[in-house]
Amino acid sequence: MAWSIQVWGWRATAAGSGLLVLLTGLPMASIIRRRPEDHGEHVDGIHPAQAAANLAQGHPAPPVQIEFTVAQALRTRAFWMLAIGHGLALLVVSAVNVHAITHMKEGLGYSFTTASWVILIMTFGQLAGVLMGATMGDWFDKRKVAALCMLAHGIGMLCLTYGNHMAMLVAFGVFHGIAWGLRGPFMQAIRADYFGRNAIGLILGLSAAIIALGQIAGPMIAGVLADLTGDYQLGFSLLALLAALGSLAFMLATKPTLAPSAETPA
Repeated sequence: MAWSIQVWGWRATAAGSGLLVLLTGLPMASIIRRRPEDHGEHVDGIHPAQAAANLAQGHPAPPVQIEFTVAQALRTRAFWMLAIGHGLALLVVSAVNVHAITHMKEGLGYSFTTASWVILIMTFGQLAGVLMGATMGDWFDKRKVAALCMLAHGIGMLCLTYGNHMAMLVAFGVFHGIAWGLRGPFMQAIRADYFGRNAIGLILGLSAAIIALGQIAGPMIAGVLADLTGDYQLGFSLLALLAALGSLAFMLATKPTLAPSAETPA
């Protein structure tokens, strides 16, 4: 991307990126189906007949997934805490995507090429985080892992803000990238674990409306404060603090339950 911007300019690079998304994204989207059953698969890979046989042999039954309606989900603390935590994470993610290279060039004095290498390190960190999440999500409480990722977002942001040494920028790429890659897929998985599958589409959509506020506010906070103060230090430091506070939101997002009689979320 950095090479293309330098050689062809940002307009041609943006247009080429959009074309690449269309050429690859549309065919890939066509293979996605709604439920495991649409692929001939079963939830958790267990055929219903096998599940019945396991019960007949005295094996304990798997826990029943409680299905929330949208109205019930909206009345839980978990819905709002997950949305707030996710939104605070995107404060940092969106601000980094918009302002990080400018800060490294103008605020810290690094070259465009060096800044691009830092973003590349961040991208590899994100990939590593996604691969780690494939197993960690089964081993550990996703909510607690997400809370730790928020602290890593905050640490990475501080490393970027005051990165006068290249080692600090590398630390930013590692902390922020891994936290992003590890936390990101958990956001949908936690909601599915908490609220079930029946209304998950609308629940995710309503959550996205709240999360978008953080996605929009992050670049604006960093940009406005940079205009007022002359650099990104105050804005980035504030975003680092908000990201760290986001860990509290995830810790408060405990799994909700439905009362057996009134079915009121707790």
